[in-house]
Amino acid sequence: MDPLQTLRDGLADDSLRFAILVGLASVPFTVVLSWDPVADDAVVFGGSVEGLPLLLAGLLVGYRYSDRATETRRAGIWTGLAASIAPVLVYVATTVASLGSLSSRMAVLAVALTPIALAFGVGVTVLVTTVCALIADVVTTRLDRDRRTVDASGDDGWDGTGSNWWKHVALYAIAAPVVLGYTLVVFEVWSVPAHAGWLLLTALAAIGLVLYSIVAVVALFMDATAPREADAGWLPRVWVYVGVPLAAYALVYLEAVNRGSVNPAGDGVYGYLVALWAISIVYLVNRRRHGETIRPAALGG
Repeated sequence: MDPLQTLRDGLADDSLRFAILVGLASVPFTVVLSWDPVADDAVVFGGSVEGLPLLLAGLLVGYRYSDRATETRRAGIWTGLAASIAPVLVYVATTVASLGSLSSRMAVLAVALTPIALAFGVGVTVLVTTVCALIADVVTTRLDRDRRTVDASGDDGWDGTGSNWWKHVALYAIAAPVVLGYTLVVFEVWSVPAHAGWLLLTALAAIGLVLYSIVAVVALFMDATAPREADAGWLPRVWVYVGVPLAAYALVYLEAVNRGSVNPAGDGVYGYLVALWAISIVYLVNRRRHGETIRPAALGG
C-alpha cells in the first residue's frame, strides 16, 4: 500500500481526528519539558525527550477509543505520528545549536545521521503512544461494570474454566516472605556477607522478587476484574487491592525522605513489597471464601 495514500486516508478519517489532535496537543509540552540550552562549547547530538506527555497522550487516547468502532491500536499509532513532531523539533534544534562547535567532519556525520535518528525518534514515539493506548483500552474495558458481571445461565460461551491469574498472586504470596526474610537475615543479622556469593544471591533474589511483583500486580488486577456471575455476591474493589501497594510505596517513600534516609526509593520498594504481600493474602482469602465462578470468556480470555 502506498504510504502517502495511507497518510492521506488517515488524515481524512474523522474517527481519528481526536487521536491526531491529542498528539498535536502534546507537542508543545514535550518540547518545553525537553528543551535544555546547549552551551557554546558543547557537542550534542539530538538531546533528550521528556516522555511524560507522550505517556499521557497514549493513555487518554486509549481511554477515549476503548468503546469506539475505531481500533485503539490504529488511534495510538496516529497519536504517535502527530506527537512525533516534538522529538523531531528537539533533535533538529539541539543538533543545529551544537554544529558551531563541531569539526567539518563531525558536522557532515551529524547531518548524515539525521534521517536515521529522526526515523528512530518517530518509531519510538509511535511505540510509546500505541502501547499506552492499548494498556488504557484493556484497563478501561475490564473496569466496565457491565462486563464484570455475567448471566448465570451459561449462555455467554463460558467453557467451564476459571481465571488462572490468581496463581501468580498466590506464588508471590508464598515467595515474598521467603525472599524478604532471607534478605533481612543476610543484611540485618549477618550484616554484610563475607562471601561475595551470598551478596550476589541476595541481590538476585531481591531483584527477582521486585520484577515478579509487577507480574503479581497485573495478575491481581486481571483476576479481580475477571467477569463474575451476577449472583456471586462478591465484586472485588479493584482499586483497593491494586492501590494499597502503590499507596504504601508513596507513604514509605515520603516518610523515608522526611527522616533523611540515604535510599528513600529503596525503602519505598520494601513498603510496596510488604503491602502487596499482605493485600494478596487478603484477596486470596476473600476469593476462596466467596468461591465465585469466574468466566474469562466474557472478556475474551
